[in-house]
Amino acid sequence: MNRLVPRPRGARVLALLLGAAITAAWGSPAFAQSPAPAAAQSFAADYFSAFNPVNAEDMVRRVPGFTLDNGEDRRGFGGAAGNVLINGERPSSKTPLSEQLARISARDVQSVDLYSGGLDGADLRGQTLLVDVRLRPRVTGSTNTFVVQAGYLDPSGSINPVLSATSAFKLSDANISLALQAQPSRRGRIEYEKRLESAGGALIEQGSEFLQGDYWEYKLSGRAGWKPGPSDTLNLNAQFIPSRDSRKTYSETENAAGVLIRTEDSQVVGDKVWAGELGGDWEHRLSPQTHFKLIGLSSRRRTGSNERYTVRPTIGTQRDTLIQRSSESGESVGRGVFTWKPSDAHAIDFGGEAAFNYLDSALHIAVDVGAGPVPSIIPVAVTRVEELRGEVYVADFWQVSRVLKLETSLTLEDSRITQSGDASQQRPFTFIKPRVNLTWSPNGGNQLRFLLERDVAQLNFTEFASAVSLFDGTSDLGNPNLEPERTWRTQIEWERRFGPKTVVTLSAFHDSVDAVQDQIPIAGHFDGPGNIGTGTRSGLRADITAPLDRVGVPRGTLRVTGQVQDTRAKDPTTSLSRRFSGETEWNYSLDFRQPLPEMKLLWGVLYERADSTQLFRLKELRTTQWQQPNLDLFAETTAIKGLVARFTVADVLLPTEVRERRFYTPDRALPANLSSIETRSAHGGYGTRSYTVRVSGRF
Repeated sequence: MNRLVPRPRGARVLALLLGAAITAAWGSPAFAQSPAPAAAQSFAADYFSAFNPVNAEDMVRRVPGFTLDNGEDRRGFGGAAGNVLINGERPSSKTPLSEQLARISARDVQSVDLYSGGLDGADLRGQTLLVDVRLRPRVTGSTNTFVVQAGYLDPSGSINPVLSATSAFKLSDANISLALQAQPSRRGRIEYEKRLESAGGALIEQGSEFLQGDYWEYKLSGRAGWKPGPSDTLNLNAQFIPSRDSRKTYSETENAAGVLIRTEDSQVVGDKVWAGELGGDWEHRLSPQTHFKLIGLSSRRRTGSNERYTVRPTIGTQRDTLIQRSSESGESVGRGVFTWKPSDAHAIDFGGEAAFNYLDSALHIAVDVGAGPVPSIIPVAVTRVEELRGEVYVADFWQVSRVLKLETSLTLEDSRITQSGDASQQRPFTFIKPRVNLTWSPNGGNQLRFLLERDVAQLNFTEFASAVSLFDGTSDLGNPNLEPERTWRTQIEWERRFGPKTVVTLSAFHDSVDAVQDQIPIAGHFDGPGNIGTGTRSGLRADITAPLDRVGVPRGTLRVTGQVQDTRAKDPTTSLSRRFSGETEWNYSLDFRQPLPEMKLLWGVLYERADSTQLFRLKELRTTQWQQPNLDLFAETTAIKGLVARFTVADVLLPTEVRERRFYTPDRALPANLSSIETRSAHGGYGTRSYTVRVSGRF
């Protein structure tokens, strides 16, 4: 019988790991090196040569004490910022930063500069740590890179190829880069074992299930930069992504005596999905002290699928459910920023943004029990959501003294959300969002950072429309009354640097959250996204990078990261305090790498573990966890001139995902209402052991 296995307490495990890493760092010869600059530290391209980088992403991920943040998936441009600049500028694109960096050849990178406490004019919305990828000036010629990858997946046995190529060149006065990535086939298989028991533990049903996916995707990207004169810079970004996602699911269910009682299967045929983005910016320098920047961005996405879900009982009538899903979404954003530097120690930004977003969503369901399809009505199945939003802000960057930097800002946001179709409603929202970001660097090795800000989450338009999952037997109703979550975030970080390779960063945070977004009862007996009132999130984070020469591992580096947190909110069904849905209470990782230059080899190990997550529904408590940790191994060689070949074995320990669903009748209000328990163990998916060969190089 599969049951959730008790995990070690996250705080205790994290404390032991951090203690070991700090001990290794304290014994490192890096202590004897000169302290890093307090305000910025520059890593020349040669610093990364031991890691065999092919592109800028490889380099950024190896900056000690820094974690790449792709930016949040939010509507608009200002609130979606990550923590990476390219030549001092934020790219005018919402494509994940990791993808944009992967298109830049390592040969084109001059340095990677690390900044603390924000950077005037960067418009990075409260990031306490950021890097700036500085590119070499391009005179003539081109830089071309390629990646060829093939992965073998268990238990499906499929081979998934990935091909990508980038080319950067100079044409007249413009720098142009083009990138193409092709994933012509991605097949993955997940196999499940499931059991349904009574509240007392008696077996009711058992069975097996599998899901077979079939996916392909192509990405075509381009970027152009042009300086028509000494005072002007223009950039243009474009991306087009066609894809298709289909899958088949099959299940057999037996009773407690092992007799087959029904089969279920689902065939989902995905439409040809496409997504596109076009963005650009123009920066004009009025004087050495003033400049402005205009940014435009437009994106569109279309998805759709047809599903036939069939239940075949051994006794009774076959039931077919036909589902058609389609959606189209888009975003158009215009943003302007004016920067004035009255002195070398002071910079002031004035800016504004206007955005229009929309989602058209349709869900059609019909049921056929032998007499032909009969439409099934579900609320908020066909709807259109629009948002018109504007904001203005002012930000002040002040180098108060040699050791103190202060960033303050104030943003006023006003929006109107309109919903039509099955639900019709219009609601205005106005929010004031202040931020204070303080950095104190008393000496070259220590830095203290403090952040206080009010953050307003952006609503996910898909949650305004209804969704169903037939295999799970769940329906989530769209909620036209959904409000954005508002959070007062407080964070304090202490960073200690011992030369360029040894970094210890400890953080404490507390979030006071209004309108916590979670699952709520809707229309008496349905579930759906909604707001459950106030809540809190408090915790500690640690990030330690240490060379291991002193402990007998020449040129080896260990990075330990971890977090423990406590979340609290009032459950709308039980009226008791509980954790937030979907958030872990602890997690940690160990990342070890060692270059062996005499053998032209680099090898490493990644070990990750995390707490379970929970989802609280009206009649169900769902708990999901991995029973084993994640363990990845890799080895990389440059023995073949001009090429980097890497072999990776991922999910070595074949972690099993266990999902437990506790069902209650009529609801979760009382523990005595527990009626049955379903446990499902999954092999495959994210726990699939895979063997991957990746060859990359330049031409």
